[in-house]
Amino acid sequence: MDAQAEKKNKKSEWYMQTIKRLSQYPDDKKRLCILNAQLGTELPRTTASYSLTPVSSRTSDQTGGIAAKRWETTQEINECELRIQEIEIIIDGLGEDEKKIIEYRYFSKHNYDWWVAKQMKIPLRTYYRIRDALVAEAAILLGYIRD
Repeated sequence: MDAQAEKKNKKSEWYMQTIKRLSQYPDDKKRLCILNAQLGTELPRTTASYSLTPVSSRTSDQTGGIAAKRWETTQEINECELRIQEIEIIIDGLGEDEKKIIEYRYFSKHNYDWWVAKQMKIPLRTYYRIRDALVAEAAILLGYIRD
């Protein structure tokens, strides 16, 4: 494989990873709401209780299972919050027009390039140039490529 093809393949890898992360942002926000609801309602907190009645020698491990599930859910919440926070930091560092391009392209249902360019009232080629620069900037901030 020559250097040109290798460079193109390497670009496409970080480019696709960045697009995936940006496109995943709305789903991460929904998932976080669901996880918080599950943690609050479906998974009761484990508390110690005392009883004066004798306990049978056979005990269930339901408490351990609930604690493990709460821990897993908490871990997933932390990971989801981190992914959301990373994208929000990137978005907050952009100008108004740049934010709109990212929001229209990756956070909305009408995410066709020609539709975004039309909404922004810019030529399609200009849109592609700006979009690619924004994706490259996000990739650098996410650590997918180095300066």
